[in-house]
Amino acid sequence: MRRNVFLKGSLVAVLALVFTACKKLEKPVSSEVTIKEVFGAKDKTEQFLWNVYSTCSIFEFPYYWASNSNGYYHYGATYTILAAACDEADAYANYTGAEAFNKGNWGPSDIYWYEFRSEYCYKGIRNANIFIENVDQSPFSDQEKAAMKAEAIFLRALMHFDLMQRLGGIAIVDKVLKVTSAEDVPEVTIPRSTFAETVDFIVKSCDDAAKALPNGYDSRFRGRIVKGAALALKARTLLYAASPLYNSAETYVPVSDPALRAMVGYTDGYKEDRWRLAAEASKAVLDWASAESGWCGLYRGKDNAVDRYEEIFINPNNNEIILDAGLMGNNTNNYFVRFLTPGMVVYTGTDPVNVGITFNFTKFYQKADGTEQTWDETPGVAYPYAQYQQKLGELEPRFQASVFQSGTEWSRGTGTRYHFFEHAARQLDRYNGVGFLRKFVKGVYNASSPAPRWITFRLAEFYLNYAEALNESNGSASEITWALNEVRGRVDMPGIAYTNQADMRTKIRRERGVELAFEQHRYFDVRRWKIAGEEGVMKGGMWGLKLAGGANPTYTLQKFEDRAWEDKMYLYPFRVSETNLGYIVQNPGW
Repeated sequence: MRRNVFLKGSLVAVLALVFTACKKLEKPVSSEVTIKEVFGAKDKTEQFLWNVYSTCSIFEFPYYWASNSNGYYHYGATYTILAAACDEADAYANYTGAEAFNKGNWGPSDIYWYEFRSEYCYKGIRNANIFIENVDQSPFSDQEKAAMKAEAIFLRALMHFDLMQRLGGIAIVDKVLKVTSAEDVPEVTIPRSTFAETVDFIVKSCDDAAKALPNGYDSRFRGRIVKGAALALKARTLLYAASPLYNSAETYVPVSDPALRAMVGYTDGYKEDRWRLAAEASKAVLDWASAESGWCGLYRGKDNAVDRYEEIFINPNNNEIILDAGLMGNNTNNYFVRFLTPGMVVYTGTDPVNVGITFNFTKFYQKADGTEQTWDETPGVAYPYAQYQQKLGELEPRFQASVFQSGTEWSRGTGTRYHFFEHAARQLDRYNGVGFLRKFVKGVYNASSPAPRWITFRLAEFYLNYAEALNESNGSASEITWALNEVRGRVDMPGIAYTNQADMRTKIRRERGVELAFEQHRYFDVRRWKIAGEEGVMKGGMWGLKLAGGANPTYTLQKFEDRAWEDKMYLYPFRVSETNLGYIVQNPGW
């Protein structure tokens, strides 16, 4: 038995075979014949399931664009990662989707250009519903059909969560929508559900799916959804539901309409019990990994802690990944290399995006011995370059694995060190922050290199989810520190002792930021915690360490940007094309 990733390899090759069939299935007049044809054969049934996987995946690496491929705008923050739209990072190029978010220049009329296209979620939901309603016609055994249906139920729930974390209560679609006459129109004009109803739908879907999903597959089918993925989605959903953005008597902006109020959060005030349910759900993931899966655990390979952490994101076969999004295809025209690798070290073009790691976020990292780094620089004052190297070099293994800073090797072991101020021709001087993104991209190269897999769920998240939810529900101090220190200990960081709830909240959030850095958690975490509007988070000054060369190189603490934030941004707006339908209510403030 092995862990699960989204389908890849030979399975990806069959996806093209079913795209045409999917289009035929959507034609109401001929769909009955086509459905019988597809679900009457094992191979075609499986092919349709692979199409559900393809259209219900969450890909968050920026990948490709073309005038006839607008679906690719659904990945990341258009040409970069979402980390560049919060305090983790910055995209130096000014044409990315993150730039619009950071300037506050986005809204109902253009959100789909910058990060998110809801229609692709609903396309996947439709494909999942077609499969769920018709797989019983297929010539598989009852047990096989139940497991395959569970896969589609999970994927449908994943798409509903992808919508919910941005929009709150959404239109829940749990059946195939058909319009053959005017009488059918009321059936497809589905309004938004409440936030509570949306959460309940996702949670029930996960519970239903978990009953029939296996703990693993043999090597032929490595890449299919396992029980742990359903438990993970349930746990993440309940963590969000318990968080201050939704679990509060006060909304993030004033809402006078009771119906809209119910769409953006719970209406019965703060309930500590929601945190308890989230803690139990996260513990269920940890228990599944240790007692049921037979393979899943925190990755503890490699002798060196830097290599150990880095390996998680470059080796899809490690035992920590519960679910990932598989290959997105060949690295067409080097777009992925252009978007995520530093300067022209890997990319051979002249217009890299250059993702830099902010000084704001760098301060979250402790030194490797668990003590705090001293950051006492005065803005505008030049300090010796050797001090820059020393201070960043002292930071813990996860920083070294995640950030390419000046004076270090891009390819470790080669002996080639890049001092950024010496490499203007490679555009290594064009970044904002303290250095470039390294996480995810070790070994990525030009031409035929595929983009890495986007990790949907990995086990470390659920130790941190458990610690957070347990702390907020006044749970066991020993359990809180156990969960936190399992994650820290994996990279040889000293343990943390329990203090009090407020202090542990700060420590847990910090640890979560460091462990899950750039994995599209913090962008949503600061929203669900309702701290995005605090100075230096998603509002106000973003800082970097500016290097200067010469006979005596220096670095200077400099603010490179002031970012915009309005509290209405805690939830995304629905697109104008959706609210113009007349039955979708816009989120408050938009």
